[in-house]
Amino acid sequence: MDIVDSKILIALQDDADLPLAEIAKRAGLSPSPCWRRMQKLFEAGVIRRRVALVDPEKLNVGTAVFVSIRTNRHDAEWSRQFCEGVAKIPEVVEFYRLA
Repeated sequence: MDIVDSKILIALQDDADLPLAEIAKRAGLSPSPCWRRMQKLFEAGVIRRRVALVDPEKLNVGTAVFVSIRTNRHDAEWSRQFCEGVAKIPEVVEFYRLA
């Protein structure tokens, strides 16, 4: 990677829907070499995928909540049952086990 690749990545992170011509302009390239560099970044796994960022307030999910749960059981069966139960709650997008 060099400074030109970094400029391409910055442009894509700013807006992955930018037209190729705009990404190339920001990187100081013409579109064809820019496209080739972008393809190499995808092939190398530097760019894994393009995603859409949504407005949490418009989806009415503007609040993140962390809940602490304590248990006196720490066996695999309890953990399996807990994970299965939590996975059925659509509002839960992630959960962690901390030690």
